[in-house]
Amino acid sequence: MFYGQKDLAIDDKSRLVLPSLYRNEFTGGKCFASLGMDSCIELFPQEVYEQKAKSFMALSDFDPRARELKRTFFSTTFAIELDTHNRILLPKPLLVKLNLTKKVVIVGMFDHLEIWDEELFLKNSQKAEESFSDNAMQLISEKHG
Repeated sequence: MFYGQKDLAIDDKSRLVLPSLYRNEFTGGKCFASLGMDSCIELFPQEVYEQKAKSFMALSDFDPRARELKRTFFSTTFAIELDTHNRILLPKPLLVKLNLTKKVVIVGMFDHLEIWDEELFLKNSQKAEESFSDNAMQLISEKHG
């Protein structure tokens, strides 16, 4: 289970050290990085990635939106190995696409992690915190109707 947030730095070789809080969730020393829907990198343990991939594959190939969604998801996904120093090499295409340079925030999202540009995360989280109560009330009441 992933929770909390940590401020981190990407080194000159595009590597990021995974905080000890999160390391045990990545069994087998492998994870998957993908383009997130909110201008971040999503980092999945293998089992969680496989479940997510199955939900994408269940979408119909006859629907152009489904094909586009699958194409975007799978073409921006990269298998990553954790090295002996618990570092991951962040994929260059994602770093460029998201303009991630040095300062990042890694955020726990229960079953996966998000890697954000520090400035963008602070801006988005301030906005999200302002609407936290209203969103919770609305979304939870809709679900439990």
